Amino acid sequence: MMSSKQETTPSFFSELQYQGYGIVIGVLLSIPIGSSAAFFLWALAEVTQIRMAHSYLLFGLPLAGWAMGYLYHRWGNQANEGNSLVRTSLVDAQTPIPRRMGPMVLGSTLVAHLFGASVGREGTALQMAAAMVRPAIQFLKLSKKYYRMALTAAIAGGFGAVFGTPWAGLVFAMEWNRKHPFRTQALLPACITALLSDAVCTAWGISHGVFRVPQIPKLSLMYIGWLLAAGILFGLLARSFILLQKGIRKTATKWIPYPPLRLFLGGVLFVVIVSTLHTDRYTGLGLPVIEEAFLKTLSWEDSFWKLVLTALVLGVGYKGGEVTPLFFIGATMGSALTLVFPYSPGFWAAMGWVAVFAGATHTPLACMVMAGELFGLEVLPGAAIVCALAYGVSGKNSVYTDEPIK
Repeated sequence: MMSSKQETTPSFFSELQYQGYGIVIGVLLSIPIGSSAAFFLWALAEVTQIRMAHSYLLFGLPLAGWAMGYLYHRWGNQANEGNSLVRTSLVDAQTPIPRRMGPMVLGSTLVAHLFGASVGREGTALQMAAAMVRPAIQFLKLSKKYYRMALTAAIAGGFGAVFGTPWAGLVFAMEWNRKHPFRTQALLPACITALLSDAVCTAWGISHGVFRVPQIPKLSLMYIGWLLAAGILFGLLARSFILLQKGIRKTATKWIPYPPLRLFLGGVLFVVIVSTLHTDRYTGLGLPVIEEAFLKTLSWEDSFWKLVLTALVLGVGYKGGEVTPLFFIGATMGSALTLVFPYSPGFWAAMGWVAVFAGATHTPLACMVMAGELFGLEVLPGAAIVCALAYGVSGKNSVYTDEPIK
């Protein structure tokens, strides 16, 4: 009869080999992921400066949308599924992520920002990172059993590098797809990839915004009460964004089945709304407005119009992502709460930043970690409350799912 020690030895060495290859994959992936994130952030800053210097570029958005729609309609195939394809590939390693996904989403996102579309950047970073996994596995001549582990690590690296939050990137990768049963085996490779990708991105000279949160309140029953009220409001805001974006996507796809025309008409409507508002506050990432939210009380209109315009362009099919617009929506609404709520605009902007993100993406743990990385460990108790509550209030859907999360 085989002893218990003899029975466990093969699995121990098998797991040791698996983790060893995982470390090699993590190191190998971190260089291109960190470098591509650095290039993307640099290029994004450049096209944003060009757009701000030439406001008339906004009127070219419909034609740019037509071109992007035709590109994906003609040559995109599975790459058009974006983050949904990445999530599917996490569960089913047989679902391929085409190599063209990376350059296609990079080019489309930069074009969208050049012409002022209200889109984000995390979707681009995740898809570029995911497109690098299969070539890395093939280069190392490894079997497919390493694919999902490497893909989880790539997601952690892409998220961590593009936002400068490697620990949040690690938790996001673990939390993003609950249907992935082997994600805990990817913990070490994902940690290595997230930390090194962020280090590589920083080594290229990329810096991320620093946000100060003054006057963090002391823990008290009154403080918790205000946090509970804010968490509910942020959760409802996230839920509104999810429903509006998916409603626009469903309606636009039904009535305008030809993608180039759908993006063209969506671009026209976007231009009309922005022109009517006589401001460019809601175009692009909106980072200056986010910074403003930490310094003074803003109007609720900033959050409302960013929500509507982002849901519109993403709903009709523009590429980029939702996360930075969600930061904008949450931070500006948090700032606006100081019209009624106590404490500083910077404090509520930070709470709104992470809570709306948590509710819309269904990644509350990653958002709590992000709060600690971006705003300091002192905000963690408050961030934990608003993130958990916003997640609970936001409903069964997230921005990353077409069907309710079971």
